[in-house]
Amino acid sequence: MKKIFAFFMIAAYGCMSMCACDSGTKAAGGNFETGQNTESWQNTSEKGDSSKDEDFWQGGGLRFLCSPYGESACGTENGYYYLTGDTVELRDGNYGAHLMYMDYAAGREIYLCSTAGCKHDSPDCPAVFLYDDFPTKTTKLFVFQNNLYILSREYDDDGTMSSEGINIGGDGNTVESQPAVLYRANLDGTERKEVYVFDPKLTLEDLVIGDDHGIYLITKKLAAEKDENKTYTTSTERKIVYLSLDSFDIKEICPMTFDDSVRWNVIGCYQNSFVLSGTDYGREYSREEYWDDDAYKELYNNSSEVYALLDPGERKLKEICRMQNKYENSAKILGDSLYLSSTENQNIEAIDMETGEKKTLCALKQNFIMDAIGDTLCCRDWNLSEDPVFYFVNVKTGEITHSPLVIRCNGWAVEFRAQTASDILFIYDYDATDNGDGSYEIHRYKYALIAKEDLFSGQENYREIEMVGPGQ
Repeated sequence: MKKIFAFFMIAAYGCMSMCACDSGTKAAGGNFETGQNTESWQNTSEKGDSSKDEDFWQGGGLRFLCSPYGESACGTENGYYYLTGDTVELRDGNYGAHLMYMDYAAGREIYLCSTAGCKHDSPDCPAVFLYDDFPTKTTKLFVFQNNLYILSREYDDDGTMSSEGINIGGDGNTVESQPAVLYRANLDGTERKEVYVFDPKLTLEDLVIGDDHGIYLITKKLAAEKDENKTYTTSTERKIVYLSLDSFDIKEICPMTFDDSVRWNVIGCYQNSFVLSGTDYGREYSREEYWDDDAYKELYNNSSEVYALLDPGERKLKEICRMQNKYENSAKILGDSLYLSSTENQNIEAIDMETGEKKTLCALKQNFIMDAIGDTLCCRDWNLSEDPVFYFVNVKTGEITHSPLVIRCNGWAVEFRAQTASDILFIYDYDATDNGDGSYEIHRYKYALIAKEDLFSGQENYREIEMVGPGQ
């Protein structure tokens, strides 16, 4: 089982004008006029407000394009696209998911289909995505230059251990998989077509970063290593590659291995550089030590989390700082600073990524940095089940506000899904059954828009989205 310690760290980073039809009736008001992707939580550009310059908050020329929460979704100023996580049986016996769209102006959800009388139960429907071609949960959506892109990719099981056999290739250890495929469609879902097929020997990680002309991805080769009755999945040749969305040429930018033993992951962007983090264990360790829970706990508690800048042109790392993993810690990038916190104290620290200068932004008991909205950090208590509400910290002023808003039916924390220049799309309630053991069976997610200032101050001025499906 993958270590909970590492997963907890990753969670902190995470630590979007045609008609469409609904239930066979042509629906009004699908607004797809803008192709500006707003999935990067650092993008808070507002017209006429130079204090919220788009390039500054997006980190220069680079920006994340896909949802920070792992689901198949993305947002624009006008609406939110998502691919349903559950599949349904279609008329021909195949199974597929549906591409849905929440129109902010109309305040309603629709199937992304404009065919009159369509029942959305056939592969011919533009809102239907066959499961065999578009794996649920792992397929990525993003908007780029007035087009909707769909990146079909399989689950990345790098770093996992299994007691069951897996599908291996002819050389005895290479993991076989279907190739990742990139599709492009109009913003209303029409004219979906395949535009690029990746090498079937490569696996794509859960990362899409864009600039003005294309996207950066991390590719690697997976291999299966067998030891007695266990199979370990490992990776080699991890690389950052760049795919032009003008010419669809692909090129290697930089390997993800350096002169160290740290496994690095991209957690953000600063100007034209990538911000990386990784765990430095300080020594060599065995596979048995890594997969033994007790041994790994000691190994991890004596390690450091390292943050660094990667200039892809120079292929060199510049270390920003380190944090001891004997304390739980969290991090978030906003503008030119890396914001850090830990359970060692109640501080939120800001580190200038260019100079390395460090200063204390504020002191807050609930300093677990969960998200960022514009120039505001969204924090919670380290005991997530004890205190479900959000605390908001303005990074310009250090001002702290507290919002009592929670999921109405059970008091859990609200779930952010996308943002515009002025609003947040979030889940504010569920239709759910209480299982009586602290868990709930959720039948439908309820979405609403809320102005950022109302969210920060805890005002329940919700603009509910009329749903036709269960949400996710």
